Amino acid sequence: MKIDLPWGSSSIQIDLPESWEVIIPEHQLKELSPKKQKGKDIVAKSIAQPIAAKALAKHSLKNKKIVIIVDDNTRPTPAHTFFDVILDALKKAGCNTKNNAIVIPALGIHTPMTQQEMEVKIGKKNISQIQWENHDAFDKARNAHFGKTSRGIDVYLNHHLKDADLVLLIGLVEPHLWAGFGGGLKNILPGVAYSETIGHHHAIIAEPPYRFNRVAVDAEQNSFRLDLEETLNMIKGEIFCINVVLDINKEIIASFAGHPIKCHREAVAFTKTICGLPLQKKVDGIITNSFPMDINFKQSMKCVGNCLPALRPKGIVMGFLRAERGLDDIPMPEKSTPLWITRTILRTLGPSRVLGFLEKIQPGLNVEEKFLTYYSMQLIRAHNLYFYVPSLSDKEVKALGFFERFTSPQGVIERGLNHLGKKATVAVFKEGGSTFPLL
Repeated sequence: MKIDLPWGSSSIQIDLPESWEVIIPEHQLKELSPKKQKGKDIVAKSIAQPIAAKALAKHSLKNKKIVIIVDDNTRPTPAHTFFDVILDALKKAGCNTKNNAIVIPALGIHTPMTQQEMEVKIGKKNISQIQWENHDAFDKARNAHFGKTSRGIDVYLNHHLKDADLVLLIGLVEPHLWAGFGGGLKNILPGVAYSETIGHHHAIIAEPPYRFNRVAVDAEQNSFRLDLEETLNMIKGEIFCINVVLDINKEIIASFAGHPIKCHREAVAFTKTICGLPLQKKVDGIITNSFPMDINFKQSMKCVGNCLPALRPKGIVMGFLRAERGLDDIPMPEKSTPLWITRTILRTLGPSRVLGFLEKIQPGLNVEEKFLTYYSMQLIRAHNLYFYVPSLSDKEVKALGFFERFTSPQGVIERGLNHLGKKATVAVFKEGGSTFPLL
């Protein structure tokens, strides 16, 4: 059985064993709408008719402090296409955007954005009408204490939120490894939180029942999401959320605005209808392709996390990761251990002891490095990963140390056949970077 996988502007072909039961989950909606609207118009309508909130333009914002938190350049949210709509609404409500409003990118602990990057993110003309500054997660003096979550996490957030009258959150709803879906109050925690707060919050994924992968998990069943959403009642000012949903061409197909939890839930429900692929049963192996998240290895790895819920215990992953820029901003580990040794150790330890083992062998990692490494180690423990990643060198693959790399697409399938045998059920996710199974 021959299958074509999208690969940049072309495709790659793989030949699957005829003896395998191959399932190719299909989109629930074949066509989103008979007439395509401009993304800007979609957003404008959502902020004029918000969910469980007053329209932006109908607020009274004269001499009020407005804080706008927009996701950073690690997310493809095309804020530059609609940011002027937000500015116009604020001005109509009486806000002097130049003096009384500020934009802060939701960096978490990511690299600060440059002037040029912010101009790309929200538009050069727009940025000239408003102040902006980077969030600093490492200077405690620039973060204020807002309280504790019910899980005992001390919440320190960007000091500008302390006296904000209105907080606008601009983001994207897409599958997320730990939050289930991006967007909503995630722009606040971890977006503009202090590094120690982020670290304690991220540690939730290492608590029982050790659900290291939470893609598409409903908020009510996801302690990671519920914990960050407790920030809603810690902030004095009103929080107004604008969440967009993108198609595979990264164009806006829907926007949900208003109450930061209620509008996020509706955005999630919509995302499930367009990105969720119904699957009747778990499978022995998955074939997942990184399209359309092809820019680098970190983004391409989303296809693995997105589709992992389809796997049975000890199921295998056959991944095709384009990773156009290779490792890009991922620092290459200095030391590496043969994969078979790492896997043996981790399977002997079991899921509960992985974090402690990591902290012992790699102390001093920053929050993101620590929990991405933790995620990789849990992957190694739970599954065998066979990848085609032509943009990585042998040295880089060895240093990463958590998957077997093959130099041809068909080599991945042959290894999968060797592992699974002739009788296996395999699901194929051609657009694994933006889709996920609905079981």
